[in-house]
Amino acid sequence: MIEIKLIKNKELVRTKWLELLKQSEFSSPFQTPEFYDLFNSVVDYSAEVFAIEEKDEYKSLVVVTVQKEKGIKGFFSLRGIVYGGPIIRSSENKYLELLLKGVKTHYKRKLIYLEIRNNFDYNPFLQIFENLGWNYNPHLNVQLDLRNKDFDSILLGMKYNRRREIKLSLKEGVIARPAKNEQEVKSLYKILNEMYLERVKLPLSPLSFFINLYKSDIGKVFVVLHNDKIIGGSFCIFYKNMTINTLYYTGLRGYHKKIFPTHIAISGVIEFAIEHNLKLVDFMGAGKPNINYGVRDYKLQFGGDLVEYGRFNIIFKPLLYKLGVLGLKLLSKIK
Repeated sequence: MIEIKLIKNKELVRTKWLELLKQSEFSSPFQTPEFYDLFNSVVDYSAEVFAIEEKDEYKSLVVVTVQKEKGIKGFFSLRGIVYGGPIIRSSENKYLELLLKGVKTHYKRKLIYLEIRNNFDYNPFLQIFENLGWNYNPHLNVQLDLRNKDFDSILLGMKYNRRREIKLSLKEGVIARPAKNEQEVKSLYKILNEMYLERVKLPLSPLSFFINLYKSDIGKVFVVLHNDKIIGGSFCIFYKNMTINTLYYTGLRGYHKKIFPTHIAISGVIEFAIEHNLKLVDFMGAGKPNINYGVRDYKLQFGGDLVEYGRFNIIFKPLLYKLGVLGLKLLSKIK
């Protein structure tokens, strides 16, 4: 009888992992060995990888990340997140079911809940998720398809004002390029951190995460410069033959009436992706349907498509989950 088994972490052979990534239409940078290594390189961050193996090959796989927050907030928000979604082959449903069962068993006493943030359409597998206790929550995303396109055609597909503002910025001598050293990464992080403190009012990953992202094979940091001064940029994750995902982007506000640093940060990402034959730019979330969201409107102005692949979650500790949701609402009101 052929054995089908769940394996995890150091039990995985990376050549087999990479082979599955090549074969699956659900492959993303977030499910690569490099992302697994990155997340395990930062203090208070961790990642585990699980795979279903049969006949000496991997049939399904998922990387689960956990970020430990300090204090009472950490106690009420201990969660696992799967970015992108599990790696599966579209015709092999039973392996997805075995994978989800294994992950559920592993985390049900360790976490309050698990969430999968889909970058693909998992609707054909909805019944499998629901049968195992997962809830589907509608959530939007913006994806810009780059296949068979050059930068000029992408520019023409943008909203008029966005296109005009990018051209104005470039005319003033603004450029976007990959960061050359850690000091440039630190300068960009400072701008991003100030934006999160003053406007976003959400916690931001520590500087060490961004430095390690810059050093990793899948991380890409772009800086926007004007007269050799860093005025914006973006932090991204990418993988060859796949996508580039914008984790964060930022720019100095009110810097110059004809310069729009954040626009150039994103256009620099697009140019890089086209040059490296990546499939698309994934803008990593656009809020919930039927709820106004300014960030969604901004992202759509770059010519991408609005998609609704949603999110799955499974709650292991309902009381702590409800208390955590209530606590976060109170904290947001205090801020």
